[in-house]
Amino acid sequence: MKNLIFVVFLLLFAQGACADTMQDSVSKIEANWVSTSETESTPERKNLFLQLADDITDVVVAFPTQAEPLILKSAILLTMAEDASSFVALGLVKQAKTLLAKAIDINPEARGGSALVTLGILYYKVPGWPLAFGDNDQAETYLRKALEVNPDGVTSNYFYAEFLLEQGKDDQAVSYLNRAIGATLDPKNRSFKIKVKHKAKAKAALASL
Repeated sequence: MKNLIFVVFLLLFAQGACADTMQDSVSKIEANWVSTSETESTPERKNLFLQLADDITDVVVAFPTQAEPLILKSAILLTMAEDASSFVALGLVKQAKTLLAKAIDINPEARGGSALVTLGILYYKVPGWPLAFGDNDQAETYLRKALEVNPDGVTSNYFYAEFLLEQGKDDQAVSYLNRAIGATLDPKNRSFKIKVKHKAKAKAALASL
């Protein structure tokens, strides 16, 4: 299975319009998740992720009609997959896929369509049947839906371009790389640094063509 660590960082949260109590809980868990993600893989890190998964599950149960807790839980599970054996990792990725699908059913536009992007990435990064659920057609469907939600976003354009490049469709990828490079970023957004990295990757990819 290809490395999935970059996927979870698509899911960093900005302040939203959700109920304060939910947003407070999500923000606290997210902050702990981000700081834990930056540490070395240790048994302690594994235990911290397990606790965070339990904590966000409580928020998911308390706010079943909100997409954001589902997206954050999927992010935590995907990070946990990095420390797990291949068999366990695949189970975690499948759980994350289910959570992302639920989040999309609730609100596909949550976090600028980040659940759509992430699910699309999973579909083209994981192996296909019989090992897993990888499917390039499904990947393209979700990535294109993400572009409908956020046509000018760095993330939505860069990862669709990456998908096209992996399919050998370099000519089609160029316009999406240019859109990613030209996207306007807000330094106040909590995912600003990640989006800057996506811009840099888009520039590098374009320069290599």
